[in-house]
Amino acid sequence: MLPPVDITFIAEELRACAVELLDAFDDRNGDTDPDPRVLLQALDNLLEGLRRLDAESQASLEGQRPQALTDIRSLGDHGIDLLARLAGLAGKLLLPQRARAIEELALPLACWIARHGGELGYLGPVVEGAANLANRIGDPSDLGQLYGLLTEVVNAVDPHISQDTASADPIRPWRVLLLNRAIVATRTHRPELMEEAFESVVEYLPDDAHAFFREGMEQMEALNYPPQVRSVMQRYHDQCAGRRVLH
Repeated sequence: MLPPVDITFIAEELRACAVELLDAFDDRNGDTDPDPRVLLQALDNLLEGLRRLDAESQASLEGQRPQALTDIRSLGDHGIDLLARLAGLAGKLLLPQRARAIEELALPLACWIARHGGELGYLGPVVEGAANLANRIGDPSDLGQLYGLLTEVVNAVDPHISQDTASADPIRPWRVLLLNRAIVATRTHRPELMEEAFESVVEYLPDDAHAFFREGMEQMEALNYPPQVRSVMQRYHDQCAGRRVLH
């Protein structure tokens, strides 16, 4: 099941994690830094602030005077950073399932920020959380919904990140996001989603495209994908292979 893009849900999930985190921290006599209480309180304050933004947006729609504008991107990046730090702390406290659950909350938070007009600049935790979800989802319908969330993230990424073609770092979050979205699209078995995702790989990751589609064709054989999926993968594979020959 995918987490809903809902601030109340995120807050409730964090509260569900809090007792176990605090017990584990106290069992170690506080020798792990930072204290989870600090991170949990900071997240609670931030989420309450986002709830107020929702209320102010509604008030504006109803003709009331809104409060001063808030930098939604800064709030989003800060919240994603806090989730990443809390997930890292859960890992140190030997709570890997809790760490993954907290990390996965970065995706709905990022989508909430995107839906409220904010750009996304801190992608690493979002990409990691989405990868966790993709690894445990097998139902094509759920994969289609995950693809939709990933697309919201792609569309909200800061242009300074998405338009940066100089970086050769193979693990940069923007690169991993686009490749993972293309993999999720393939697993949905929906050609229209594959074409959309593949076009982004060709446009933004031209140096990676040939290898991606070559490996994709290998997976077509190994996992016995249906004909409509093979056809799309074959077409993009052939296009990219042709471009490399021309160059």
